[in-house]
Amino acid sequence: MDFWQVISWCETEQIPDIAVHAEQLGFKGLILAEHIYYPASTSSRYYYSSDGVSPQNPDMEFPDPLISFAAAAAVTKTLQFMTGIYVLPLRHPIEVAKNVATLCKLSGDRFALGFGAGWLKEEFDQLGVDFSRRGRRTDEMIDVMRQLWSGKEVSYRGEFFDMERVKIRPIPDSNVPLIGGGHSPAVLRRAVDQCDGWYGPGNTLAELEQFLPELQAMRAQSKRAQQPFSVIAPLTEALAPNVVARLEALGVTGTVSYPFLFGIGPGSTLDDKKRYMDDFAKRLIAA
Repeated sequence: MDFWQVISWCETEQIPDIAVHAEQLGFKGLILAEHIYYPASTSSRYYYSSDGVSPQNPDMEFPDPLISFAAAAAVTKTLQFMTGIYVLPLRHPIEVAKNVATLCKLSGDRFALGFGAGWLKEEFDQLGVDFSRRGRRTDEMIDVMRQLWSGKEVSYRGEFFDMERVKIRPIPDSNVPLIGGGHSPAVLRRAVDQCDGWYGPGNTLAELEQFLPELQAMRAQSKRAQQPFSVIAPLTEALAPNVVARLEALGVTGTVSYPFLFGIGPGSTLDDKKRYMDDFAKRLIAA
């Protein structure tokens, strides 16, 4: 089982030190969520809570994950990094492909792009992107980015993007893992058909026991069935060694330590965060 430390809403300046400590403790890597901007008020429904209300607000820290991970990669050697999740359709695929390729080069291919189609309509409206077509835009972006990462010239004619003889440098030395995040039917289909893994939004163990066999059945029928596939499943209940064993039996390959904001509250110091990670590592990684 791989254990990841979620650093979403962490104070930006603390990220390099947290990365060093996470590597020393044996964490697989760091996961960081993102929003380009967060509105002061929103009517959008948050898909991952029972009341549809997001726990986020515009005063929370939202550092750019690719820049943050470049800084963290510079002070570590083996630690992995994953966006969880990156709102892909808000961007242009050439921009994302170039930025991700650069991060992969600088980190020694220690980055996975965890992404989703997004839920916050106001963010799309602010940036002039059609929220209603974000799923199809995401699918097209995956196709374009994979072609650009090949290093060859790309000519493309699609619903959203039109390009002629585009080539980027640098290019990744190996496949960039794409990890689909979310739980809607469309998201799950995209994950099994186009991605190298799935990142859960947070579930109980009972929910995963009901849900993961369905995901695995979809995967078995997909065109990528023979490719490696990661299942990173955060839990909304306490982790313990016996719970980890049940997750492994379900085919889960990784889970997480809660964000510091939720685990120890807002405004924690760097030393507070290190102690929080120490405790998790002692209880679960060492076990």
